[in-house]
Amino acid sequence: MTLTISENKKKTIANYINGHFNEYMSHFPYAKYPVEPLEQWRITFTDPKTVRPEVLRAALSWRGGYWQRMDAPYSHRQAALCVVKSWPEFAREEAPDPARTFDFWMERLPSDLLAFETVSFLAHLLHPNALELADKHRLVAMQDLLKETQEKEGEREVDSSLNGLALYSDFFKALLPKIQAKHGEGARVQLDRFLKAYGNRHALTKLAGKIPPTIEPTIRSLDWEAIDCSHFAPERIEGRANADVLFACLLLALEEKPERKKKLTVGEVAELVPLGSGAICNPSSYHYAMIALFGGQKGRDFFSFDDEQLRAAFTDQANQSSRNMRFYRKHSEAVITINPKYVRP
Repeated sequence: MTLTISENKKKTIANYINGHFNEYMSHFPYAKYPVEPLEQWRITFTDPKTVRPEVLRAALSWRGGYWQRMDAPYSHRQAALCVVKSWPEFAREEAPDPARTFDFWMERLPSDLLAFETVSFLAHLLHPNALELADKHRLVAMQDLLKETQEKEGEREVDSSLNGLALYSDFFKALLPKIQAKHGEGARVQLDRFLKAYGNRHALTKLAGKIPPTIEPTIRSLDWEAIDCSHFAPERIEGRANADVLFACLLLALEEKPERKKKLTVGEVAELVPLGSGAICNPSSYHYAMIALFGGQKGRDFFSFDDEQLRAAFTDQANQSSRNMRFYRKHSEAVITINPKYVRP
């Protein structure tokens, strides 16, 4: 069964998405779902025989929202273990189509909500041209948006089946051209993220007022060998630890700013290099790196403080095993200047 939506209703839904995009994306967890590894997996999974167990575990941790973390719930770890154990059998299949792929994994995973989420993800990686990335949140988003336009498909219950994935894929592909006018080359990623956020909006709206809005990183990955910077000199950074990565990302982010202030605050730096910058997506690793970024640990000399005592305080925090991981937020108003060593004449 295919999904057909009139041009007028496509425009109505697209206008709604564009008009409410910032509202629903204000707490999207960008660092949990970085784009780069997903794009790589779409290539890797074209040949199932080459997919190693560690790649499967990494991909499934991304799917569950535990990218770069070790604290996935028991059910997620068990699902990943099941996939790893059954993968050699699946890899022996001769060019399975989406239907065979879906059935194979549904038969082997325990029958619970996580099974459909896992199978949907694997089916997308294995057949990205046929099936879009989907889960229960995205299916709910499709149903609710169709209801808003009085589409009869919106009256159905969310269908956790291959047919549901196919209908969602039709829905996504129908909307994508309407979204591209505003989002350009990034339309596919932005539409996918919006549908994920919109389908999970009730949970995300509970965060409003409790935590600051999330910020999408400007510099999501860093290749030290390919850095091109006209106004700053990141090649003079000696270390390659996470704090050094964040400083390089800061210089690259400032490079893109038409106005480059001589002085910044610690809080402004945190906005320029949010969680996820330089592919540092683990919150604990990021918060520690942010503390080390402002201190003098390991000879770092990235900034001078208007109050130089704070530099020593950041260094002390970085060296403590029981450090305050939000120490940099406590001093968000502190004024700093980038060391002229890292600024080109």
